[in-house]
Amino acid sequence: MLTVQVTLDAQEEALLETIAGERQLNAPAEVLRALLHEAAALSDARWERSFAASQDVLDRLADEAHAEYVAGQTEDFDPVLVV
Repeated sequence: MLTVQVTLDAQEEALLETIAGERQLNAPAEVLRALLHEAAALSDARWERSFAASQDVLDRLADEAHAEYVAGQTEDFDPVLVV
């Protein structure tokens, strides 16, 4: 378990209290924990959107790599030989 001590200015403290009231949370730690989980979920969603939006690029790169393989323009890769 990690314990964190945070010093907030008056504006940040008021914001924390407002969020606590909106979410019906009692302790500042509950608010911070909820915000942390929300931030992680938002980050995950952003990465999912970015990955989904890149699918056409990934498809094009896969097609190019396959064409190079079929044309004999690739070499076998042995990670053991990489220094």
